[in-house]
Amino acid sequence: MKLSARNQLKGKIVSIEPGSVNAVVTLDIGGGNHITSMITMNSVNSLGL
Repeated sequence: MKLSARNQLKGKIVSIEPGSVNAVVTLDIGGGNHITSMITMNSVNSLGL
């Protein structure tokens, strides 16, 4: 599934695994489904995660 600003999913952050440059963020989007994404630590800080 391709996600964009027009295609957003609501969810709750269940874990953030920070690294030196990137972080792995896991979201619970309901129905027993999870999405895992790798984002930069700058993005983690900018988003206040």
